[in-house]
Amino acid sequence: MNHTERIAHIARKQRTLTRNRVREIVDLYLEALAEDISTGEWIDLPGIGKIQVVREETKGVLRPILQGGQRTLRKPGMRLRTKIRLYEQFKRRCREA
Repeated sequence: MNHTERIAHIARKQRTLTRNRVREIVDLYLEALAEDISTGEWIDLPGIGKIQVVREETKGVLRPILQGGQRTLRKPGMRLRTKIRLYEQFKRRCREA
């Protein structure tokens, strides 16, 4: 189910809400969620689990292949690491589906 289909599904379940109002509410929620996730704190997703996205400085050396087949050394910059802790109930639901 894509975003548009999910909006229509919710609007059918809640007869008092129009599709446009549901889309507005969901979009506002997702924008706020994205802003919270970008802070690097653990964020609770009700019924699913917790998510955290942290920015880390990387170590080591990369050896990318350039055009013409040449290799060069490059120090990596920053990396985003996503951590997800799923609730047991959600894991069970996924296994049963």
